[in-house]
Amino acid sequence: MGFPSPASDFVEGRIDLNKVCSCTSPSVRMFIAERYHGMHINSGTKLLVDSSIKPVDGNLLLTQVNGEYGVFRLVTILRHGLESLIDKSEFIPFGDEFVDDEIVIEGVVTFIIYDAKNEVFDDTLVF
Repeated sequence: MGFPSPASDFVEGRIDLNKVCSCTSPSVRMFIAERYHGMHINSGTKLLVDSSIKPVDGNLLLTQVNGEYGVFRLVTILRHGLESLIDKSEFIPFGDEFVDDEIVIEGVVTFIIYDAKNEVFDDTLVF
């Protein structure tokens, strides 16, 4: 018999991505970027995408445009469309009802998991 270790009160559990990101829904999947999309989304960056969320103005969306994956910001105030994160002048307009055979909305990006160990992190303040 012995005494319990006082350190046992400070044992932490393992990191559980399901708990941290609330991604237990079957509509959530992980997408690994294969190229730069803007906003620190580089090749290898992991995106959690939820296809069950209704997109609203300002959401980042994972899309397929002409069969190529891309991440765009949804804009619905003053104009309707998808705005590029790389070049703000690149804009894909659509009407009040989104109908386009060339564009497929895969879902709303809910979390961006960025590998910061090998990249230079830009800590410049943005106003």
